[in-house]
Amino acid sequence: MNLRHRLRRFGKERKGLAALEFAILLPMMVFTLFASIELLDMLDSNRRLENAASSLADVVARDTAVTDDEVTGFWAALDMLMFPGEGPEVNIRISSVNVVNASTAQVVWSEGQGLTPRGVSSTVTLPAGMMTAGTSVIMAEAEMGYSGPLGILLDRPVTLRHTAYRRSRLIDPIPRV
Repeated sequence: MNLRHRLRRFGKERKGLAALEFAILLPMMVFTLFASIELLDMLDSNRRLENAASSLADVVARDTAVTDDEVTGFWAALDMLMFPGEGPEVNIRISSVNVVNASTAQVVWSEGQGLTPRGVSSTVTLPAGMMTAGTSVIMAEAEMGYSGPLGILLDRPVTLRHTAYRRSRLIDPIPRV
């Protein structure tokens, strides 16, 4: 038999076609599965970081004064807020911001873990809805590096960032004692 005849016979053969199709599709299916796992892990880490920033801003906004012990407690609470993540360190900064007028907001005090505290009286940019003169805002900024557990979607680490704003509830502005 010549080669041409064998190729025709091979092309007409239907046995094993499902196995061949499966062998072709399997790598794409495995890639899709692992990429989905990695994407869901990144979205979960992003959600936990956003929750941590919002929760810390909310706790400070409910306070009447912030002490050194409370600040230490905020940093300790991050571990619980980021659970079950045991990956990279979360960097966070909490600032009390006084809105001077519709275009100027100044820092009253700032504390940071992993992020440098903002300078007292330095100006910050707030969302337009927060710029009510004579009020104060608690601003929590959180960031962390994220590397995928499998390295399928991300070939290098990315930084996840969130900023949460809360109005002071009991006293305006909340003093740092």
